[in-house]
Amino acid sequence: MSWTLHTLDLGEVELNQRRMVPNAEAPGVVRVPVQGWLLVQGEQRVVIDTGFREPNILRRLGDNACGIEQPHQRLVEQLRLHGLTPADVQFVLHTHLHIDHAGQTDLFPMSTVVVVNRRELEYAVSGLSGPSYPPEDIKHLIDRLHTRGALSLLDLEATGSESVLPGLRCLPAGGHTEGSMLVVADTDQGVAVFCGDLIYSVRHQLLSPTLTFNDVGLSANHVVARRSEKAALKRLMRVAPHFKLFPSHDRPVWVQDARVVQGADDCLPGQAGGCWCQQTSMGYREPEAQGSTS
Repeated sequence: MSWTLHTLDLGEVELNQRRMVPNAEAPGVVRVPVQGWLLVQGEQRVVIDTGFREPNILRRLGDNACGIEQPHQRLVEQLRLHGLTPADVQFVLHTHLHIDHAGQTDLFPMSTVVVVNRRELEYAVSGLSGPSYPPEDIKHLIDRLHTRGALSLLDLEATGSESVLPGLRCLPAGGHTEGSMLVVADTDQGVAVFCGDLIYSVRHQLLSPTLTFNDVGLSANHVVARRSEKAALKRLMRVAPHFKLFPSHDRPVWVQDARVVQGADDCLPGQAGGCWCQQTSMGYREPEAQGSTS
Protein backbone atom coordinates (compact mmCIF):
# COMPACT_ATOMS: atom_id res chain seq x y z
CA MET A 1 0.00 0.00 0.00
CA SER A 2 1.10 3.55 -0.70
CA TRP A 3 0.64 6.66 1.40
CA THR A 4 -1.90 9.36 0.57
CA LEU A 5 -0.31 12.78 0.89
CA HIS A 6 -1.90 16.05 2.06
CA THR A 7 -0.11 19.38 2.45
CA LEU A 8 -0.66 21.27 5.72
CA ASP A 9 -0.64 25.07 5.33
CA LEU A 10 0.93 26.28 8.59
CA GLY A 11 1.42 29.98 7.87
CA GLU A 12 4.22 32.05 6.41
CA VAL A 13 7.48 33.59 7.57
CA GLU A 14 9.21 36.76 6.49
CA LEU A 15 13.00 36.71 6.59
CA ASN A 16 15.86 38.84 5.40
CA GLN A 17 16.63 37.45 1.95
CA ARG A 18 20.26 37.02 2.96
CA ARG A 19 19.13 33.95 4.91
CA MET A 20 18.08 32.40 1.61
CA VAL A 21 20.35 33.79 -1.09
CA PRO A 22 24.14 33.90 -0.58
CA ASN A 23 25.65 37.34 -1.23
CA ALA A 24 22.26 38.88 -1.96
CA GLU A 25 22.90 42.25 -3.56
CA ALA A 26 19.77 44.22 -2.72
CA PRO A 27 18.16 44.36 0.71
CA GLY A 28 14.76 42.81 0.80
CA VAL A 29 12.39 40.50 2.60
CA VAL A 30 11.48 36.99 1.57
CA ARG A 31 7.99 35.75 2.43
CA VAL A 32 7.70 31.99 2.18
CA PRO A 33 5.15 29.38 3.24
CA VAL A 34 5.56 27.16 6.27
CA GLN A 35 4.41 23.69 5.31
CA GLY A 36 3.89 20.38 7.01
CA TRP A 37 2.44 17.21 5.57
CA LEU A 38 -0.06 14.55 6.53
CA LEU A 39 0.47 11.00 5.30
CA VAL A 40 -2.39 8.51 5.56
CA GLN A 41 -2.30 4.77 4.94
CA GLY A 42 -5.28 2.84 6.25
CA GLU A 43 -5.48 3.62 9.96
CA GLN A 44 -1.92 4.96 10.09
CA ARG A 45 -1.50 8.75 10.16
CA VAL A 46 1.84 10.52 10.10
CA VAL A 47 2.60 14.25 10.32
CA ILE A 48 5.87 15.67 9.00
CA ASP A 49 6.91 18.92 10.78
CA THR A 50 4.58 21.07 12.89
CA GLY A 51 5.30 24.73 12.02
CA PHE A 52 6.02 27.54 14.50
CA ARG A 53 4.59 27.86 18.00
CA GLU A 54 3.08 31.32 17.45
CA PRO A 55 3.88 34.13 15.00
CA ASN A 56 5.75 36.43 17.37
CA ILE A 57 8.29 33.77 18.27
CA LEU A 58 9.96 34.31 14.89
CA ARG A 59 11.10 37.75 16.08
CA ARG A 60 13.69 36.02 18.24
CA LEU A 61 15.67 35.37 15.08
CA GLY A 62 16.29 39.09 14.56
CA ASP A 63 16.76 40.60 11.08
CA ASN A 64 13.11 41.73 11.22
CA ALA A 65 11.96 38.11 10.99
CA CYS A 66 8.29 37.55 11.68
CA GLY A 67 5.60 34.93 11.38
CA ILE A 68 2.27 35.38 9.61
CA GLU A 69 -0.68 33.19 10.42
CA GLN A 70 -4.44 33.05 9.93
CA PRO A 71 -6.63 31.05 12.35
CA HIS A 72 -7.20 28.30 9.79
CA GLN A 73 -3.43 27.79 9.52
CA ARG A 74 -3.04 26.47 13.06
CA LEU A 75 -2.03 22.82 13.01
CA VAL A 76 -5.17 21.70 14.86
CA GLU A 77 -7.35 23.43 12.26
CA GLN A 78 -5.36 21.95 9.38
CA LEU A 79 -5.84 18.46 10.80
CA ARG A 80 -9.53 19.18 11.34
CA LEU A 81 -9.89 19.69 7.58
CA HIS A 82 -9.10 15.98 7.26
CA GLY A 83 -11.39 14.93 10.09
CA LEU A 84 -8.51 14.40 12.53
CA THR A 85 -7.26 15.64 15.88
CA PRO A 86 -3.65 15.41 17.14
CA ALA A 87 -4.65 12.33 19.15
CA ASP A 88 -5.49 10.54 15.88
CA VAL A 89 -1.88 10.82 14.65
CA GLN A 90 0.43 7.91 15.46
CA PHE A 91 3.76 9.45 14.40
CA VAL A 92 5.26 12.93 14.03
CA LEU A 93 8.48 13.08 12.01
CA HIS A 94 10.78 16.11 12.12
CA THR A 95 13.06 16.97 9.22
CA HIS A 96 14.84 19.11 11.83
CA LEU A 97 13.97 21.05 14.97
CA HIS A 98 14.25 24.69 13.94
CA ILE A 99 11.84 27.32 15.26
CA ASP A 100 9.45 27.02 12.27
CA HIS A 101 9.41 23.21 12.13
CA ALA A 102 8.84 21.90 15.66
CA GLY A 103 6.70 24.56 17.32
CA GLN A 104 3.41 22.69 17.74
CA THR A 105 4.66 19.22 18.58
CA ASP A 106 3.46 19.59 22.17
CA LEU A 107 -0.14 19.54 20.86
CA PHE A 108 0.24 15.81 20.30
CA PRO A 109 -0.30 13.44 23.24
CA MET A 110 2.55 11.34 24.60
CA SER A 111 0.91 8.35 22.89
CA THR A 112 1.99 9.87 19.56
CA VAL A 113 5.57 8.86 18.77
CA VAL A 114 7.79 11.77 17.74
CA VAL A 115 10.68 10.69 15.49
CA VAL A 116 13.89 12.74 15.44
CA ASN A 117 17.43 12.09 14.31
CA ARG A 118 19.47 11.79 17.52
CA ARG A 119 22.18 14.10 16.16
CA GLU A 120 19.58 16.84 15.64
CA LEU A 121 18.40 16.69 19.24
CA GLU A 122 22.03 16.74 20.39
CA TYR A 123 22.68 19.83 18.30
CA ALA A 124 19.46 21.48 19.48
CA VAL A 125 20.65 21.36 23.11
CA SER A 126 24.29 22.24 22.34
CA GLY A 127 23.78 26.01 22.54
CA LEU A 128 25.49 26.50 19.18
CA SER A 129 22.49 27.78 17.24
CA GLY A 130 20.81 30.12 19.74
CA PRO A 131 17.24 31.22 19.02
CA SER A 132 16.77 28.79 16.14
CA TYR A 133 15.90 26.17 18.77
CA PRO A 134 13.42 27.81 21.22
CA PRO A 135 13.52 26.33 24.73
CA GLU A 136 9.72 25.90 24.71
CA ASP A 137 10.04 23.46 21.81
CA ILE A 138 13.15 21.61 22.91
CA LYS A 139 12.11 21.18 26.55
CA HIS A 140 9.00 19.39 25.37
CA LEU A 141 11.16 16.92 23.46
CA ILE A 142 13.24 16.30 26.60
CA ASP A 143 9.99 15.48 28.42
CA ARG A 144 9.25 13.00 25.65
CA LEU A 145 12.75 11.56 25.99
CA HIS A 146 11.90 10.64 29.58
CA THR A 147 8.44 9.28 28.73
CA ARG A 148 8.46 5.68 27.55
CA GLY A 149 7.37 5.36 23.93
CA ALA A 150 6.92 9.10 23.31
CA LEU A 151 10.17 9.77 21.43
CA SER A 152 12.05 7.66 18.89
CA LEU A 153 15.65 8.65 18.17
CA LEU A 154 17.25 7.57 14.91
CA ASP A 155 21.00 7.17 14.35
CA LEU A 156 21.05 7.97 10.67
CA GLU A 157 24.70 8.97 10.41
CA ALA A 158 25.59 5.42 11.48
CA THR A 159 22.77 3.42 9.89
CA GLY A 160 22.35 5.36 6.63
CA SER A 161 18.60 4.66 6.53
CA GLU A 162 15.89 3.62 8.97
CA SER A 163 12.33 2.52 8.27
CA VAL A 164 9.55 4.02 10.38
CA LEU A 165 6.63 2.20 8.75
CA PRO A 166 6.24 0.25 5.50
CA GLY A 167 6.86 2.63 2.63
CA LEU A 168 8.24 5.33 4.94
CA ARG A 169 11.93 5.74 5.73
CA CYS A 170 14.38 8.37 6.90
CA LEU A 171 17.86 9.22 5.59
CA PRO A 172 20.52 11.58 6.91
CA ALA A 173 20.30 14.91 5.08
CA GLY A 174 23.91 15.83 5.84
CA GLY A 175 23.22 19.57 5.54
CA HIS A 176 21.37 22.67 6.74
CA THR A 177 21.71 21.51 10.36
CA GLU A 178 24.00 18.81 11.70
CA GLY A 179 21.12 16.40 12.27
CA SER A 180 18.59 17.21 9.54
CA MET A 181 16.96 14.20 7.93
CA LEU A 182 15.15 13.39 4.72
CA VAL A 183 11.80 11.62 4.82
CA VAL A 184 11.11 9.34 1.85
CA ALA A 185 7.59 8.01 1.29
CA ASP A 186 6.02 5.76 -1.31
CA THR A 187 2.86 7.73 -2.08
CA ASP A 188 0.01 7.46 -4.53
CA GLN A 189 1.79 10.23 -6.47
CA GLY A 190 5.05 8.27 -6.63
CA VAL A 191 8.15 8.56 -4.46
CA ALA A 192 8.01 11.72 -2.32
CA VAL A 193 11.09 13.20 -0.65
CA PHE A 194 10.63 15.77 2.13
CA CYS A 195 13.89 17.69 2.48
CA GLY A 196 13.17 20.30 5.16
CA ASP A 197 15.36 23.36 4.55
CA LEU A 198 18.10 21.62 2.61
CA ILE A 199 16.34 23.31 -0.31
CA TYR A 200 15.01 26.75 0.56
CA SER A 201 14.41 28.00 -2.97
CA VAL A 202 13.95 25.82 -6.03
CA ARG A 203 14.75 28.75 -8.29
CA HIS A 204 17.97 29.82 -6.59
CA GLN A 205 19.31 26.39 -5.71
CA LEU A 206 18.14 24.14 -8.53
CA LEU A 207 17.16 26.33 -11.50
CA SER A 208 19.67 29.18 -11.47
CA PRO A 209 21.28 29.76 -14.90
CA THR A 210 24.66 30.06 -13.17
CA LEU A 211 24.58 26.40 -12.15
CA THR A 212 26.44 23.84 -14.22
CA PHE A 213 24.87 20.58 -15.44
CA ASN A 214 23.59 18.45 -12.55
CA ASP A 215 24.93 21.01 -10.04
CA VAL A 216 23.15 22.65 -7.13
CA GLY A 217 23.41 25.99 -5.37
CA LEU A 218 23.83 26.64 -1.67
CA SER A 219 21.40 28.58 0.47
CA ALA A 220 22.72 31.17 2.91
CA ASN A 221 21.56 29.21 5.97
CA HIS A 222 23.60 26.14 6.90
CA VAL A 223 25.90 25.23 9.76
CA VAL A 224 28.04 22.59 8.07
CA ALA A 225 31.01 23.31 5.80
CA ARG A 226 30.21 24.55 2.31
CA ARG A 227 31.70 21.42 0.76
CA SER A 228 29.53 19.23 3.00
CA GLU A 229 26.43 21.26 2.17
CA LYS A 230 27.13 20.96 -1.55
CA ALA A 231 27.60 17.19 -1.23
CA ALA A 232 24.37 16.89 0.78
CA LEU A 233 22.43 18.68 -1.95
CA LYS A 234 23.88 16.43 -4.65
CA ARG A 235 22.96 13.33 -2.65
CA LEU A 236 19.43 14.68 -2.21
CA MET A 237 18.97 15.00 -5.96
CA ARG A 238 19.99 11.36 -6.36
CA VAL A 239 17.80 9.78 -3.68
CA ALA A 240 15.80 8.04 -6.42
CA PRO A 241 15.85 8.07 -10.23
CA HIS A 242 12.46 9.82 -10.28
CA PHE A 243 10.74 11.50 -7.35
CA LYS A 244 8.72 14.48 -6.19
CA LEU A 245 10.73 16.85 -4.03
CA PHE A 246 8.93 18.72 -1.23
CA PRO A 247 10.90 21.65 0.25
CA SER A 248 9.40 23.11 3.41
CA HIS A 249 9.29 26.68 2.06
CA ASP A 250 8.74 26.32 -1.68
CA ARG A 251 6.55 24.45 -4.13
CA PRO A 252 7.16 20.77 -4.91
CA VAL A 253 8.90 19.79 -8.12
CA TRP A 254 9.53 16.55 -9.97
CA VAL A 255 13.15 15.42 -10.19
CA GLN A 256 14.48 12.92 -12.69
CA ASP A 257 18.12 11.89 -13.08
CA ALA A 258 19.16 14.61 -10.60
CA ARG A 259 17.46 17.43 -12.52
CA VAL A 260 14.18 19.30 -12.05
CA VAL A 261 11.94 18.22 -14.91
CA GLN A 262 8.49 19.52 -13.94
CA GLY A 263 6.89 21.85 -11.43
CA ALA A 264 5.83 25.19 -12.88
CA ASP A 265 2.26 23.97 -13.40
CA ASP A 266 2.07 22.00 -10.15
CA CYS A 267 1.62 24.70 -7.52
CA LEU A 268 0.65 24.82 -3.88
CA PRO A 269 -1.92 27.31 -2.51
CA GLY A 270 -1.12 30.90 -3.40
CA GLN A 271 1.74 30.08 -5.75
CA ALA A 272 2.45 31.18 -9.27
CA GLY A 273 4.46 28.92 -11.55
CA GLY A 274 8.20 28.92 -11.08
CA CYS A 275 8.76 29.88 -7.45
CA TRP A 276 6.83 30.89 -4.35
CA CYS A 277 8.72 34.18 -4.17
CA GLN A 278 9.17 36.39 -7.19
CA GLN A 279 11.95 38.94 -7.31
CA THR A 280 11.13 42.59 -7.87
CA SER A 281 13.20 45.77 -7.74
CA MET A 282 12.23 46.00 -4.07
CA GLY A 283 13.42 42.48 -3.24
CA TYR A 284 10.73 39.81 -3.14
CA ARG A 285 6.97 39.75 -3.16
CA GLU A 286 4.33 37.06 -2.78
CA PRO A 287 2.63 36.15 -6.07
CA GLU A 288 -1.10 36.59 -6.49
CA ALA A 289 -3.20 33.70 -5.22
CA GLN A 290 -3.90 30.99 -7.77
CA GLY A 291 -6.49 28.91 -5.93
CA SER A 292 -5.72 25.97 -3.71
CA THR A 293 -5.08 22.26 -3.81
CA SER A 294 -4.21 19.73 -1.16
